[in-house]
Amino acid sequence: MSIQKEKKALLNSSESFLWGVASSGYQSEGGYNGIGQPQNNWSESERHGKVMSTGKAADLWTHYEEDFQICQNLGINSFRLSLEWSRIQPCTTLEPIAPPPFDKNALDAYARLIASCRRHGLEPVVTLSHFTHPAWLGLDAWLEPKTIDYFIEYVRMTVTHINRCLIHEYQLPPIRWYITINEPNILIPNTYLSTMFPSGGAWGTQAALKAYNNLMVAHVRCYDCIHSIYESNNWITPQVSINTYCSDLYWSEKVIWDLLSLKQTSIQRDQLPNYFKARSQELENALIIADLPFSRDLPYKVGMIARKIARWFGRRSFNFKVFEPFFQTLESIPRSKFFDYIAIDYYDPFFAHTFRLPSFSDFEFEAKDFRAWVMSGITSKWWDWRSLPEGLHFFCKYYSQIYDNCPILVAENGMALRRKPDNSIAAPRPDELRRSEFLEAHVQQINRLRDEGVPMVGYIYWSLTDNYEWGSYTPRFGLLTIDYAHGTQRLVEDHLGDRPSETYAKLIQESAKKLL
Repeated sequence: MSIQKEKKALLNSSESFLWGVASSGYQSEGGYNGIGQPQNNWSESERHGKVMSTGKAADLWTHYEEDFQICQNLGINSFRLSLEWSRIQPCTTLEPIAPPPFDKNALDAYARLIASCRRHGLEPVVTLSHFTHPAWLGLDAWLEPKTIDYFIEYVRMTVTHINRCLIHEYQLPPIRWYITINEPNILIPNTYLSTMFPSGGAWGTQAALKAYNNLMVAHVRCYDCIHSIYESNNWITPQVSINTYCSDLYWSEKVIWDLLSLKQTSIQRDQLPNYFKARSQELENALIIADLPFSRDLPYKVGMIARKIARWFGRRSFNFKVFEPFFQTLESIPRSKFFDYIAIDYYDPFFAHTFRLPSFSDFEFEAKDFRAWVMSGITSKWWDWRSLPEGLHFFCKYYSQIYDNCPILVAENGMALRRKPDNSIAAPRPDELRRSEFLEAHVQQINRLRDEGVPMVGYIYWSLTDNYEWGSYTPRFGLLTIDYAHGTQRLVEDHLGDRPSETYAKLIQESAKKLL
């Protein structure tokens, strides 16, 4: 057997494949932005009623033992979680201040949480930045180059402390899987192009590109930092990546992976515009050749006009001069690559489908300004996303081929249902799809990919429980539902009578048997 085949066999074995669920700190832990609690960049929006108060969220901070036990009982073997910078280096005010000291108690608490995760047979996939940052950095933190230095110091302190606790206090191995920054291609546009996420008033293409550059520099330095920590301590080799919201718009997503791969090419600076234009056309050609079944649908064909406009805008607005600090950072670090695997979040990646008018029939926020109006309208359409499992197969296979059989992790995949915060008004999906059916269709594609030899390392469902989603408790993604009107109890059966957690467990078992 060749080395490449051995690698594929290892990646696709039942023991190493990550069947997981996901969460994020701010959306699930609870305990942020209240009086005396850690403040993050969403605090002002909460106080002014522009979004709902997080409150206890799913109360993961105190329920993690229960949640890990549930996962273990279901046969799940991995758990994606995030470390909250605002809890680890906390402040209780909204005013920008000098970096406060690190909270050792918070670091120890995260170490206990991850130790518990491992003891329940769950491989932790740790995200270091998931949409939020501490309030002391200000609302426009990622427009400031100094934020990069602060972030790297946070990463250095956190990764070192937690792993030493795992090794020396709990006699457990260090964390292996990392995601540095969650969905920069969602964070930046929704901060500086749509203002759905909190911002300090900066707006426009130049602000967005500047923030992109800083986030990309932060990822590259973070990648180097983690690997350097592990090398100096003689720990196992970590697997470090960024994750992106999967999209068929090259200039929204795939450009990130091409930027991070530049050092493995011989492309000169003056060749970059033509190089990226060619890579954009490669994706377009691959989509045409794939002839996905839904590409013949009328909504898709009509939406192609919007997609062409978006491609034109992306190509002409992408300013390579803004990314000069990123190019310099790549050159200054003596490493040949800056991601160990490709992590994509797959929902509805086809711009032709998502470009449609939102619904504003149920206004959810106290504030009545334009931003809250848009936020309400967009999030109220999440259960209108189409289920497109064939697209998951296309992107995983395409990315693996383009990037030399790089391992692929589906870091998020989920389906929203609708429920109001008081648990009333359950509006059905237009396709009447149940979450169990969604899981069956997408896991089928994962198994198909593995059968075809695509180096898949895992599938992670978003999310284990209903969470705080973009300032609201209306979109429900959980395998376990929560009746927020009566607490945070995890419920197996949702309001449609579906029991998706049991379906996921069955699918995991069936997938493992196929590999025997």
